[in-house]
Amino acid sequence: MNVKKLALLGLVLTALLLGACGSKAEDKKEGVKPAAAEEKTEKTEKTEAEEAEEVEAEQKESAEAEDDGSVLNPYIAEDLNADVEVVYTNKNPGLKHAFSDDVTIEINEYQIVHVSNMNESSKTNFDDEDEGYVLTYKMTLDNKSDEDVYYANGISLLSDDGADYIIPRQHLVDRDKWLKDDSSDNFSQYSKGKSFTGMNAHSMTKAQFEKLKSPTLKIDALFLNDDVSQKLGEDAIFKLPFNDEGAEKAAASTQLYQDKMVTENIADKEVFFENTDINETKEIDGVKITLNGVQYANVTPTAAYKESFTDFGDSGVVALTVKTTFENGSEIPFDKFLINWKLKIDENRGTMFNQGMLEPNYSGTSNPGDKDEYITVFLFRKDEFDIFKKFELEVGPLKDSEAKELFKEKTVSFDLPVKK
Repeated sequence: MNVKKLALLGLVLTALLLGACGSKAEDKKEGVKPAAAEEKTEKTEKTEAEEAEEVEAEQKESAEAEDDGSVLNPYIAEDLNADVEVVYTNKNPGLKHAFSDDVTIEINEYQIVHVSNMNESSKTNFDDEDEGYVLTYKMTLDNKSDEDVYYANGISLLSDDGADYIIPRQHLVDRDKWLKDDSSDNFSQYSKGKSFTGMNAHSMTKAQFEKLKSPTLKIDALFLNDDVSQKLGEDAIFKLPFNDEGAEKAAASTQLYQDKMVTENIADKEVFFENTDINETKEIDGVKITLNGVQYANVTPTAAYKESFTDFGDSGVVALTVKTTFENGSEIPFDKFLINWKLKIDENRGTMFNQGMLEPNYSGTSNPGDKDEYITVFLFRKDEFDIFKKFELEVGPLKDSEAKELFKEKTVSFDLPVKK
């Protein structure tokens, strides 16, 4: 955790080099998606808010209607020789992620139980305490593709405040109920054209559980040909509400562009202006670049990262998150990680580079015919942000894997809507 915080602090300090008036940041590029927005009518905002509330209510009603009080994972009581009491069940979480058009993973159901009166040796699952909690979830990996996929059981559960990794305890699930392909001797292999369902579990101490509202479950991206370097898609990121308050928090989170402040619980974001339907397209020699939208948000660091943001002063932090889509209609591949992003402020006031450590991990090559989305993040001191009037996003030049600039070093620029 200390290494992560130091890395983030380095980026924060880089952003501060911009200064207020007349200064120009010399920060080094670190790509991630940003977001900003044009003004919306009150009617549109009300409609979106109502829709979010309706979705949340439907999910809650569906989960409650189907919950019959049964224990999802009775093996816990058997393995720990313990008393088990159901605390929370969601039988219809509506959580699904596509690694590709033909390969998906879905959380079908999850449940939290309170565990007590267990064997002495079983207390090691709960830091040697007399009681604790276990989260169990059932998931389905559906491989409709024409090739086998591989999954090395890479999974993590992160607390709301970013301070705790909730330890996976697969041994608390009967081995026959694990997510696996029984037709293969390779534990990581999942055959083409088949669907697989299994369970996993995480244990929590009482103190950990009591501060959780909507922790983040991350399932690593799959890979091909039993080669982890041949990644298929992106990591699956799910918010798992533990109570009604967590359900509200999770519903709000789904409306945010998914930068690492959101997916890794680095900070809470409160959007004060957005336009997610800009969809302006420009082109670099066959590569279409579309500005999809922007979000501006006030940022409140979580407990684990609070010290990393102290140099932004007492006025607070503002994040600009931008979403773009690239369609490579050229005959030339370019590197995803080496895309240049710049934010020009008030024409000649200064230039800011993006915060790559706060963005999804982009790697590999965009080949002819590929289509990819990008999230880019820029951070501001709030007292400085309030004096800025105009933002221009410059994208490019694009580069190959050796960092050689392509397409005659061409760039495109977009004027970003701004509202205070």
